[in-house]
Amino acid sequence: MSKEQGGKSFIKHFMVIGSGTLINMLLGLLTTPVITRIVEPTEYGQLSIFNLYVSIAVMVLCLGLDQAFIRFFYDHDSIIYKRKLLAFCFIIPFIFSIICGGILILINRFCSIKWEFSTLITYLLVFNIIICIWNRFSVLLLRMNYDSKFYSVCNVIQKIVYVVSALVLLKLIKQEYLTLLVIATVLSYAVPSIVATFRTREYWKISKAGILSNWKEIILYGMPLILSMGLTTLFQAQDKLFLNYFCSYSEVGIYSSAMSLISVFSIIQTTFNSLWSPMQVEHYVTNPDDTRFIEKGNSYITLIMFFIGFSLILVKNLFVLLLGNKYREAAYIMPFLIFNPIMCTISETTCSGIGVSKKSYLNIWVAIGAFLSNAIGNLILIPMCGCKGAAISTGVSYIVFWALRTFFSNKYYYVNYHLKKTTILIFLGILYALYNTFREFDILSIIGYLICVGVMLFLYKDTLTEIVRYVLMFIRKKLNL
Repeated sequence: MSKEQGGKSFIKHFMVIGSGTLINMLLGLLTTPVITRIVEPTEYGQLSIFNLYVSIAVMVLCLGLDQAFIRFFYDHDSIIYKRKLLAFCFIIPFIFSIICGGILILINRFCSIKWEFSTLITYLLVFNIIICIWNRFSVLLLRMNYDSKFYSVCNVIQKIVYVVSALVLLKLIKQEYLTLLVIATVLSYAVPSIVATFRTREYWKISKAGILSNWKEIILYGMPLILSMGLTTLFQAQDKLFLNYFCSYSEVGIYSSAMSLISVFSIIQTTFNSLWSPMQVEHYVTNPDDTRFIEKGNSYITLIMFFIGFSLILVKNLFVLLLGNKYREAAYIMPFLIFNPIMCTISETTCSGIGVSKKSYLNIWVAIGAFLSNAIGNLILIPMCGCKGAAISTGVSYIVFWALRTFFSNKYYYVNYHLKKTTILIFLGILYALYNTFREFDILSIIGYLICVGVMLFLYKDTLTEIVRYVLMFIRKKLNL
C-alpha cells in the first residue's frame, strides 16, 4: 500500500465510521440532559461505578486474547484459520467469565460480605460482563474485515437501544432508577452483539473450527496483556475509585457527567481506534520496513485531537449548561480530562512497535508507570481539590501513559513521530487547562485558545493541507463532482 493509497483508504473508512459516531454523539447530547434531570448525581455515580466494574472485568477476563486476535488475524487469509483463531480467542474468555460470574453470585448469596449493590444488580453485573465479552469479539470481527458501514450501524444501534430503553423505563416506572439504567445498559450491548454476530456468521462456525497450530504463540502473546490490561483498566478507573473513597457517590456522579461531556471526542477517538489497530497490523505484515503510514497517521490524529481538545476547553461552560444546575461544577473538571482521549488516541499510533515486535510484556511496564503516577496524584490532589484534583491527576497520568508507550515502542521499531512538536502542544495544553480549571471564562481564555491553535497550525501546516485535500477528494467523490 502506497502512502497515497493508505491515506485515501484511511480517510474513507474514517468518514464512514465517523458518520455513525457523529449520530451517537448527537443522541448523547440530546438525551444526556434529560437523564441527568431525572436521575440524582448519587444514582448517576452508582451507574458509573457499575460500568467501571464491568470494564475492569472485561479487560481482565479477556485474558489478552482479544488483542492477540487483532495481532494474528492477518497472518493467514484462510477462513478456516480465522474460524480457529476466533474459536480459540473467544471461547476461553467466555467460559472463564461464566465461571467467575457464578463464583461472584455464590459469594454474594451465601457469604456475609459487604457489597454496594443489591442482589438483582449483582446478577445484572455478571450477565453484562458475559454479554460485553461477546460484544467485544463480535464487533472486532467487523473491524478486522473493514466492514466500516456495518460497524457504524452497530454503534448507532447500541446508542439508540440504550437511549430508548432508558427513557421509556424511567418515564414509565419512575423508581429504582439505578436498576432501570443498568437494564438499559445490558440491552444496549446485547442487541448489537446479536446483529454483529449475524453479519459475520461465516466466522462463528467455531464448533467445527479445530485447534490452532500456533496456539502456544498466541497464549504467550496474550498472557502479559492480562496483567497489563488489568493494570491499565485500574489506572483508568482510579479517579472514580479514589473519589468514591474520599468523597461520595454524588461527586462521582458530577465527575462522571464531566466525562460524558468529553464523549464528544468519541467521534474521533472511537473512529480512529476502531480503524487503526487492524490497519496498522495489516500494513506491517505486508510492508514491515515502511514506517511512513504510521508517521502520517500519528501526525493526522495529533492535529485533530489537540484542535478539538483546545476547542472543548474554550466552550466548556456551554456544554455544562445542558446538564442542569446539579452538575454545574463539571465545567471546571473538564479541562484536564481532555488529556484522556487526546493522549490515549495519539498513543495508539506511537505504540506500534510494541505490537509488531510481539513484546507484549512491555505493556506491563507502561501500565505500572501510569498506574503509580495516577495513584500518587489522586492521593495528593483529591483531598486538596476534590474532583478537580482527580481530573488533574488523570490528565497528567495519561501524558505519562503516552510517553512510556512511545519510549518502549521506538526502542524496538523506530518511527519518526516528531516528538518535539507533540511535546510543545502538551505543554501548551497543560497551561491552558490549568487556567480554565481554576478561573472563570474571560478574555484570557480566548487569547490562550488563539495562541494554542495558532502554534498548533504552524507546527502541523503540512499535515493540515493533506487532511483538507483528502477530505475534499472524499466529498467530491461522494457528490460525483
